[in-house]
Amino acid sequence: MAKYGEGTNYAKAQDPSSTNLLDPGIFSGKVRIMQDVAVVSASSNLNSQDYIVVGGQLPTGSQVVQIIVGAPGTTALGTQNDLKVGDEGDDDRYSTGVQVSSAAIHFLPGVSGGMNYTVTGTTDNYIRLKGANDGARVSTNSIKVSIFYIVE
Repeated sequence: MAKYGEGTNYAKAQDPSSTNLLDPGIFSGKVRIMQDVAVVSASSNLNSQDYIVVGGQLPTGSQVVQIIVGAPGTTALGTQNDLKVGDEGDDDRYSTGVQVSSAAIHFLPGVSGGMNYTVTGTTDNYIRLKGANDGARVSTNSIKVSIFYIVE
């Protein structure tokens, strides 16, 4: 079996020089996690006009590597229960629609633009959950969210 090639960062790590330094967040950063629970009550619905901010402020320059969204197994949901996962600048940066049905777990990002997204510190420091379409009705449920990101 022959070696096919090398990843860009692997090659730079093998030959460190002033011309090919690696950002510590890319190659040897620390993974941090924020966890939160968003609760939607029985008397309200989370629809396409509404959103819930989850987690804390993401540090500028950090990279979001994964978001896990899940719903506990014994809660009731509406019939149209799709969520977008994004931020103020792009409401579906991490997912255009995940179904938060009973006992479902989703690993995001589900869109290429959200993969290893670097937080700029303008309108993208807080993760938002939002109804995915006009018919979205998420109700009587708690939604658990884990946000994994890399910092130096």
